[in-house]
Amino acid sequence: MSKTSNGSICMQFFKRNLLTILTIVGVFGGTIVGLLLKMGSEEWTPREVMYLQYPGDLFLRMLKCLIVPLLVSSITSAIGALDLSMSGKIATRAIVYYFTTTICAVILGIILVCSIRPGSGGMVKESGKGSVPRQVLTADTLLDLVRNLFPPNLVQATIFQYRTILVPPPNATNVALQKYHITSEFTQGTNVLGLVMFSVVLGVTIGKMRETGKPLQEFFTALSEAMMIITSWDFSYWCILLNNVQDIGN
Repeated sequence: MSKTSNGSICMQFFKRNLLTILTIVGVFGGTIVGLLLKMGSEEWTPREVMYLQYPGDLFLRMLKCLIVPLLVSSITSAIGALDLSMSGKIATRAIVYYFTTTICAVILGIILVCSIRPGSGGMVKESGKGSVPRQVLTADTLLDLVRNLFPPNLVQATIFQYRTILVPPPNATNVALQKYHITSEFTQGTNVLGLVMFSVVLGVTIGKMRETGKPLQEFFTALSEAMMIITSWDFSYWCILLNNVQDIGN
């Protein structure tokens, strides 16, 4: 086998597995650089840390920008295009699957927080005061999951999540959490569960409308394809770069 053929096979391998390779390189590279910087004698200032985090912050912002339109359009177009007799089954399975995995994630998070308390050893306290942990029962967390499943405002669900807050009674000490006053608030963060529920219901509704719902179905299909193209633009750049390198090598 010639050197040109070997080079072509290697280029094709890198193009097919570019995302995986870059992810692995990024994980190991970030770990090594982080350990080297941590071993330095001088302490980093908050501004220097901000400068170092800036590229990653931009990347995360771009990904978060695509979450809502990609999620809603993909689920709605996929369920709306299914056969009407199967849409109900798919919707039920999707909701049950997502709800089950979310509950498992919450339970696992509670167990890990109570057992290993991540971040408690290296937290930087501002103004000499540490952050006070939120007092809440496990039942309240599970009930909040169901509440978030039915958001009162769809636009608000793209920005905020509902959660229960327990406030201790005034002038009371050693009071059980069950006797705390129950309040609530909306915290910053996308209510993914509510958006999934709405998308599933909308997709089933479009499927029932048949011919009348085709324009709306085509809109969500086009929006989903547009979001996928935007998501793949960064990786397409690397593929073009590899093609240019291959052309130069040949």
